[in-house]
Amino acid sequence: MKQKIASLTATFKTAASFGEKYAADFPPDSLGGQEFAFVSAAVPQTSTLGAAQVSGGESAHAGVLSKVAGRFHLHDDLHHIADAAHSLVLMGTPGLQGKFLMPRSGGDAALLNTARAFQTDAPAFSTQFISLGLPAAFITQLGADIADFETAIKARGAGVGAQAGATGGLEDTANKARDCPARPQNHCSQHLQKRPGQTRRMGHRQPRRKTHARAARKTGSGSGEVEMGKLPSPLE
Repeated sequence: MKQKIASLTATFKTAASFGEKYAADFPPDSLGGQEFAFVSAAVPQTSTLGAAQVSGGESAHAGVLSKVAGRFHLHDDLHHIADAAHSLVLMGTPGLQGKFLMPRSGGDAALLNTARAFQTDAPAFSTQFISLGLPAAFITQLGADIADFETAIKARGAGVGAQAGATGGLEDTANKARDCPARPQNHCSQHLQKRPGQTRRMGHRQPRRKTHARAARKTGSGSGEVEMGKLPSPLE
């Protein structure tokens, strides 16, 4: 990604330098001058958007790592609470039927909804849960892990959004600017053809002249030229 951004920026810089070099041929109010001005403006835009794109990608990646860690901690909290609740059910504790069950789906929404349900129902059984070995602050820890997981999800989404926005801006800038260098350079080529000695510098090839040797190969060599439609006799 960074290489593509660098290549795009370098292309615009090259075109902008071309316009600066031949600025005298392109007044600001001319078509070529306006197009070169647009390309010159695209250079800092591309750099800024490229940095935003990379930064957004890095933020998204960091969000993914945080989300993985947050998911692990939250799932671990739920697992311990569910095990304790199962033990209480076996001991005949009433009011636990249908509660503190692990989510069937592995999605983020299902995990968060289950964690919030555990957080709501756990205070009524906190004494029994603690008696079975859960930490005294297990409900507080559950709430903190829920908040961390939600923050990680939002951070990842923000990073992805920033990256997508910068990518869209880069594509828009590229689509508008990448065709501009061709037109003014063509105008410049036509203009410089009127100047002696400038055509070759612009990359135009001079028409090749047929050499005597090449002409001889096509029509014959030396004094042995053959007229069209007349072949020499093998006896001559």
